[in-house]
Amino acid sequence: MDELKQFGKALMQYKSYKERQEHLIKSLDHLSYYFPEVYSQILREIKKREIESNDPNKITKWLNISTSKTYYVQLHEALMLVNNNNTMAKEQYTTSIKHMLCQTIEKNTNIEFVIKICDLIEKSSHLQTIYENLKHLIHQVKQLNGNKFNTRMDSQTENMTGHFDSLNIEGYQTFQQQPIPVWPTMIQPNNLKQHGLPHFNLECFGYENFEMKATANQYPNFSVTQTLPNLTIVNQEMDGAVMKWLHYLKLHKYQWFFNSLSYLEIEFIDEDNIEGFITKVNKNSITKGAQKKICVSTKALRDRQSKLNNLLMVLDLEVTPVELCELITYMRDILHYPIPNKNCVVGDQIQKDIVLIMDKILDHLMEKLSATRYLVSNSLLGSSINKYMECTFLIAGNQIFMKDQVEKILLFRQIIEYKVNHMPRNFM
Repeated sequence: MDELKQFGKALMQYKSYKERQEHLIKSLDHLSYYFPEVYSQILREIKKREIESNDPNKITKWLNISTSKTYYVQLHEALMLVNNNNTMAKEQYTTSIKHMLCQTIEKNTNIEFVIKICDLIEKSSHLQTIYENLKHLIHQVKQLNGNKFNTRMDSQTENMTGHFDSLNIEGYQTFQQQPIPVWPTMIQPNNLKQHGLPHFNLECFGYENFEMKATANQYPNFSVTQTLPNLTIVNQEMDGAVMKWLHYLKLHKYQWFFNSLSYLEIEFIDEDNIEGFITKVNKNSITKGAQKKICVSTKALRDRQSKLNNLLMVLDLEVTPVELCELITYMRDILHYPIPNKNCVVGDQIQKDIVLIMDKILDHLMEKLSATRYLVSNSLLGSSINKYMECTFLIAGNQIFMKDQVEKILLFRQIIEYKVNHMPRNFM
């Protein structure tokens, strides 16, 4: 631990980001060259933590335990690693942090840990949505910290001020005896309510017909049946992608249901709330069998980002031909699912991950092709290549991918085609 602290302090001595980055690169190069096993272990652990910080299922397991110091350390790290477009994970973090802040304000405990998390939320651009939702609570916690600091300062200066208590300042008593003028028409609250801020009478300003109304900035409780009621995939220009997905699933007869929901709502559909969504749409009914299929498909949509992250880790290791075929089969299936556009999420992380996965799969295919003397179409490797080619066509035909991303995929296709065309094969 001491060595890591010294390393961290050494990095922080560099004032500019460029100098710090150069020193870090040299240190990592040294570590990877002289201690490759340690370097690989650190890299895998960081990737693992990033995946866990973005997996809603794994987040739930530790977010509810908010009593130990480990919780605050883990939460701080998770907030650093959460992806900007991972809406579900951010919702979970927001709820947990809100509870943590309220508990800190109520009990005045763990202020130092909470302040560190608040500072991270304020400074991190990818956590701005969390900050906007909780900034009123964050400011209250920071006020508590300021009051705590002032209390310590007051206790330190108490002895000093005590020496001046007996001093008789000329004119002080006379000043105390003078009446203090009070504004006779001071604004007084009326119509106090339990929730929200009060109304104020402005008659003292001469405006008899005006009344200032202030309402509290309250955040409604999240409800899957009431989220973004005016926002649908039609407004988000996602109805075309969803329609293709539903045709692939053979659920296109329920297009009316999905067209009435937003992309985020579609992601949230599960067996517990699908009836609520159907009630919200309030048009037709959906059979139980179709409901089950919809829930299975939306779960795959929810789990896509974490699954892609897992694939990136797995493909860094050695994979068997069977595992490789299964991975490519999953990619071929998930590429039929709608990818959110700029109206739904910020950035194109999913597209970047898909292109990177296709690149890593290509490396594995080329390695296995090099070890193969004769390629047969109905073999495991031949099947993997056919499915990989299907993936390239799906990506190239999807307008959500950027031009440079499509060009990379087309290059991958040319590489695999060239390799296959220059080796003995039987693709009849």
